Amino acid sequence: MVVVGVVLIALALAVVVVAPRVLTRSAWTIDRPRTALVSWSVAVLVGVVGFVVGIALVVVANRPVTDPFRLGDSPTHGLNLGVALLAVLAFVIAVRVRPGPEHEAVRAAIRSGAAPHREVDGTLVALVEADHALACAVPGRSGGVLVSTGLADRLRTDELEAVVAHERAHLSQHHAVAVGIAESIERAVPWVPGARAMARSTRVLVEFAADDAAARRVSRDAVRRALLVADETSALAVIRASRLQ
Repeated sequence: MVVVGVVLIALALAVVVVAPRVLTRSAWTIDRPRTALVSWSVAVLVGVVGFVVGIALVVVANRPVTDPFRLGDSPTHGLNLGVALLAVLAFVIAVRVRPGPEHEAVRAAIRSGAAPHREVDGTLVALVEADHALACAVPGRSGGVLVSTGLADRLRTDELEAVVAHERAHLSQHHAVAVGIAESIERAVPWVPGARAMARSTRVLVEFAADDAAARRVSRDAVRRALLVADETSALAVIRASRLQ
Protein backbone atom coordinates (compact mmCIF):
# COMPACT_ATOMS: atom_id res chain seq x y z
CA MET A 1 0.00 0.00 0.00
CA VAL A 2 2.94 2.32 0.56
CA VAL A 3 3.91 2.14 -3.11
CA VAL A 4 0.34 2.83 -4.23
CA GLY A 5 0.10 5.72 -1.78
CA VAL A 6 3.35 7.26 -2.98
CA VAL A 7 2.23 6.90 -6.60
CA LEU A 8 -1.07 8.63 -5.84
CA ILE A 9 0.70 11.47 -4.04
CA ALA A 10 3.11 11.88 -6.96
CA LEU A 11 0.19 11.85 -9.41
CA ALA A 12 -1.65 14.48 -7.38
CA LEU A 13 1.41 16.74 -7.25
CA ALA A 14 1.99 16.27 -10.98
CA VAL A 15 -1.60 17.28 -11.71
CA VAL A 16 -1.27 20.37 -9.49
CA VAL A 17 1.88 21.43 -11.36
CA VAL A 18 1.08 20.39 -14.94
CA ALA A 19 -2.68 21.00 -15.28
CA PRO A 20 -2.57 24.77 -14.67
CA ARG A 21 0.23 25.20 -17.21
CA VAL A 22 -1.63 23.19 -19.85
CA LEU A 23 -5.03 24.77 -19.26
CA THR A 24 -3.77 28.36 -19.08
CA ARG A 25 -1.65 28.05 -22.24
CA SER A 26 -4.03 26.06 -24.45
CA ALA A 27 -5.79 28.10 -27.15
CA TRP A 28 -8.73 25.68 -27.33
CA THR A 29 -9.98 26.84 -23.92
CA ILE A 30 -11.03 30.16 -25.49
CA ASP A 31 -13.29 28.43 -28.03
CA ARG A 32 -14.56 25.72 -25.65
CA PRO A 33 -14.87 27.39 -22.25
CA ARG A 34 -17.33 24.87 -20.80
CA THR A 35 -14.96 22.01 -21.62
CA ALA A 36 -12.15 23.98 -20.01
CA LEU A 37 -14.22 24.49 -16.85
CA VAL A 38 -14.87 20.75 -16.65
CA SER A 39 -11.15 20.11 -17.15
CA TRP A 40 -10.29 22.42 -14.25
CA SER A 41 -12.82 20.63 -12.05
CA VAL A 42 -11.42 17.21 -12.96
CA ALA A 43 -7.86 18.40 -12.29
CA VAL A 44 -8.81 19.70 -8.85
CA LEU A 45 -10.74 16.53 -8.02
CA VAL A 46 -7.89 14.25 -9.10
CA GLY A 47 -5.34 16.34 -7.21
CA VAL A 48 -7.28 16.50 -3.95
CA VAL A 49 -8.55 12.90 -3.94
CA GLY A 50 -5.20 11.49 -5.05
CA PHE A 51 -3.30 13.37 -2.36
CA VAL A 52 -5.73 12.51 0.47
CA VAL A 53 -6.02 8.83 -0.48
CA GLY A 54 -2.26 8.57 -1.02
CA ILE A 55 -1.50 10.00 2.42
CA ALA A 56 -4.07 7.69 4.00
CA LEU A 57 -2.56 4.61 2.34
CA VAL A 58 0.94 5.54 3.50
CA VAL A 59 -0.26 6.14 7.07
CA VAL A 60 -2.20 2.87 7.44
CA ALA A 61 0.30 0.67 5.58
CA ASN A 62 1.23 -2.58 7.37
CA ARG A 63 -1.20 -1.91 10.21
CA PRO A 64 -4.06 -4.13 11.38
CA VAL A 65 -7.45 -3.52 9.82
CA THR A 66 -9.06 -3.38 13.27
CA ASP A 67 -6.81 -0.51 14.39
CA PRO A 68 -5.20 1.07 11.29
CA PHE A 69 -4.23 4.28 13.11
CA ARG A 70 -2.81 2.46 16.18
CA LEU A 71 -5.03 4.39 18.54
CA GLY A 72 -4.59 1.68 21.15
CA ASP A 73 -0.78 1.83 21.15
CA SER A 74 -0.32 5.36 22.40
CA PRO A 75 -2.49 8.38 23.15
CA THR A 76 -0.28 10.46 20.87
CA HIS A 77 -1.56 8.53 17.85
CA GLY A 78 -5.08 9.60 18.72
CA LEU A 79 -3.89 13.17 19.19
CA ASN A 80 -2.17 13.15 15.80
CA LEU A 81 -5.30 11.78 14.16
CA GLY A 82 -7.38 14.47 15.84
CA VAL A 83 -5.06 17.20 14.61
CA ALA A 84 -5.23 15.78 11.08
CA LEU A 85 -9.03 15.72 11.17
CA LEU A 86 -9.10 19.29 12.45
CA ALA A 87 -6.81 20.32 9.58
CA VAL A 88 -9.17 18.72 7.06
CA LEU A 89 -12.14 20.44 8.72
CA ALA A 90 -10.35 23.78 8.62
CA PHE A 91 -9.64 23.33 4.91
CA VAL A 92 -13.29 22.47 4.21
CA ILE A 93 -14.42 25.58 6.10
CA ALA A 94 -11.89 27.70 4.22
CA VAL A 95 -13.14 26.56 0.80
CA ARG A 96 -16.83 26.92 1.56
CA VAL A 97 -18.70 29.00 -1.01
CA ARG A 98 -19.97 32.26 0.43
CA PRO A 99 -22.17 34.77 -1.40
CA GLY A 100 -20.58 38.16 -1.88
CA PRO A 101 -22.00 41.34 -0.33
CA GLU A 102 -23.11 42.55 -3.75
CA HIS A 103 -25.22 39.42 -4.15
CA GLU A 104 -26.87 40.00 -0.78
CA ALA A 105 -27.65 43.60 -1.75
CA VAL A 106 -29.31 42.48 -4.98
CA ARG A 107 -31.31 39.82 -3.16
CA ALA A 108 -32.51 42.41 -0.66
CA ALA A 109 -33.60 44.75 -3.45
CA ILE A 110 -35.49 41.99 -5.24
CA ARG A 111 -37.16 40.69 -2.06
CA SER A 112 -38.25 44.13 -0.91
CA GLY A 113 -39.83 44.96 -4.24
CA ALA A 114 -37.77 48.15 -4.39
CA ALA A 115 -36.70 47.29 -7.92
CA PRO A 116 -39.50 47.27 -10.55
CA HIS A 117 -39.63 44.29 -12.87
CA ARG A 118 -39.75 43.98 -16.64
CA GLU A 119 -40.07 40.90 -18.79
CA VAL A 120 -37.28 40.51 -21.33
CA ASP A 121 -37.36 37.54 -23.70
CA GLY A 122 -39.43 35.51 -21.24
CA THR A 123 -37.28 36.39 -18.22
CA LEU A 124 -38.47 38.62 -15.39
CA VAL A 125 -35.74 41.20 -14.87
CA ALA A 126 -35.39 43.53 -11.89
CA LEU A 127 -34.60 47.10 -12.95
CA VAL A 128 -32.64 49.25 -10.53
CA GLU A 129 -32.40 53.02 -10.92
CA ALA A 130 -28.76 53.79 -11.66
CA ASP A 131 -26.96 55.84 -14.29
CA HIS A 132 -24.02 53.46 -14.64
CA ALA A 133 -24.10 50.21 -16.59
CA LEU A 134 -24.87 47.22 -14.41
CA ALA A 135 -26.08 43.69 -15.10
CA CYS A 136 -25.75 40.74 -12.75
CA ALA A 137 -27.22 37.36 -11.94
CA VAL A 138 -27.75 36.25 -8.35
CA PRO A 139 -28.38 32.54 -7.75
CA GLY A 140 -30.90 31.15 -5.29
CA ARG A 141 -34.63 31.37 -4.69
CA SER A 142 -34.51 35.06 -3.88
CA GLY A 143 -32.05 35.83 -6.66
CA GLY A 144 -32.53 36.55 -10.33
CA VAL A 145 -31.35 38.86 -13.08
CA LEU A 146 -30.89 42.55 -12.38
CA VAL A 147 -30.15 45.31 -14.91
CA SER A 148 -29.65 49.01 -14.25
CA THR A 149 -31.83 51.54 -16.05
CA GLY A 150 -28.67 53.28 -17.20
CA LEU A 151 -27.69 50.18 -19.16
CA ALA A 152 -31.17 49.22 -20.35
CA ASP A 153 -31.77 52.69 -21.81
CA ARG A 154 -28.55 52.50 -23.84
CA LEU A 155 -29.22 49.10 -25.40
CA ARG A 156 -31.29 48.11 -28.39
CA THR A 157 -33.94 45.44 -27.92
CA ASP A 158 -31.79 42.56 -29.17
CA GLU A 159 -28.79 43.84 -27.19
CA LEU A 160 -30.82 43.89 -23.97
CA GLU A 161 -32.06 40.38 -24.74
CA ALA A 162 -28.42 39.33 -25.20
CA VAL A 163 -27.45 40.79 -21.81
CA VAL A 164 -30.34 39.00 -20.09
CA ALA A 165 -29.52 35.73 -21.88
CA HIS A 166 -25.91 36.08 -20.74
CA GLU A 167 -26.93 36.56 -17.10
CA ARG A 168 -29.48 33.76 -17.33
CA ALA A 169 -26.72 31.44 -18.57
CA HIS A 170 -24.73 32.24 -15.43
CA LEU A 171 -27.69 30.97 -13.41
CA SER A 172 -28.53 27.88 -15.46
CA GLN A 173 -24.90 26.76 -15.71
CA HIS A 174 -24.21 27.45 -12.00
CA HIS A 175 -21.26 29.71 -12.71
CA ALA A 176 -21.44 31.32 -9.27
CA VAL A 177 -20.68 27.94 -7.71
CA ALA A 178 -17.71 27.36 -10.03
CA VAL A 179 -16.25 30.80 -9.33
CA GLY A 180 -16.96 30.52 -5.60
CA ILE A 181 -15.16 27.19 -5.31
CA ALA A 182 -12.17 28.42 -7.33
CA GLU A 183 -11.83 31.60 -5.28
CA SER A 184 -12.28 29.71 -2.00
CA ILE A 185 -9.52 27.27 -2.93
CA GLU A 186 -7.30 30.23 -3.80
CA ARG A 187 -7.96 31.72 -0.35
CA ALA A 188 -7.29 28.39 1.36
CA VAL A 189 -3.98 27.65 -0.40
CA PRO A 190 -2.80 30.98 -1.89
CA TRP A 191 0.80 29.73 -2.10
CA VAL A 192 -0.18 27.10 -4.71
CA PRO A 193 0.27 28.57 -8.22
CA GLY A 194 -2.40 26.26 -9.61
CA ALA A 195 -4.99 27.66 -7.20
CA ARG A 196 -4.37 31.22 -8.35
CA ALA A 197 -4.39 30.18 -12.01
CA MET A 198 -7.65 28.28 -11.56
CA ALA A 199 -9.37 31.26 -9.94
CA ARG A 200 -8.24 33.66 -12.67
CA SER A 201 -9.17 31.28 -15.48
CA THR A 202 -12.54 30.38 -14.00
CA ARG A 203 -13.59 34.02 -13.76
CA VAL A 204 -12.83 34.50 -17.46
CA LEU A 205 -14.14 31.15 -18.70
CA VAL A 206 -17.58 31.59 -17.14
CA GLU A 207 -17.93 34.87 -19.05
CA PHE A 208 -16.95 33.15 -22.31
CA ALA A 209 -19.43 30.33 -21.64
CA ALA A 210 -22.26 32.77 -20.88
CA ASP A 211 -21.43 34.77 -24.02
CA ASP A 212 -21.69 31.61 -26.11
CA ALA A 213 -25.05 30.72 -24.56
CA ALA A 214 -26.37 34.22 -25.23
CA ALA A 215 -25.09 34.08 -28.81
CA ARG A 216 -27.02 30.86 -29.39
CA ARG A 217 -30.13 32.39 -27.83
CA VAL A 218 -30.04 35.77 -29.61
CA SER A 219 -27.12 36.29 -32.00
CA ARG A 220 -23.37 36.68 -31.89
CA ASP A 221 -23.60 40.21 -33.26
CA ALA A 222 -26.11 41.30 -30.61
CA VAL A 223 -23.90 39.95 -27.81
CA ARG A 224 -20.83 41.63 -29.29
CA ARG A 225 -22.58 45.00 -29.58
CA ALA A 226 -24.00 44.72 -26.08
CA LEU A 227 -20.55 44.02 -24.66
CA LEU A 228 -19.07 47.11 -26.27
CA VAL A 229 -21.94 49.29 -25.05
CA ALA A 230 -21.95 47.90 -21.50
CA ASP A 231 -18.21 47.98 -20.86
CA GLU A 232 -16.34 49.51 -23.76
CA THR A 233 -13.30 50.45 -21.66
CA SER A 234 -12.68 46.95 -20.28
CA ALA A 235 -9.91 44.91 -21.86
CA LEU A 236 -11.79 41.70 -21.07
CA ALA A 237 -14.94 43.05 -22.76
CA VAL A 238 -12.92 43.78 -25.91
CA ILE A 239 -11.49 40.24 -25.85
CA ARG A 240 -14.95 38.77 -25.32
CA ALA A 241 -16.33 40.83 -28.19
CA SER A 242 -13.50 39.76 -30.51
CA ARG A 243 -14.36 36.09 -29.87
CA LEU A 244 -17.80 36.67 -31.37
CA GLN A 245 -16.71 38.25 -34.64
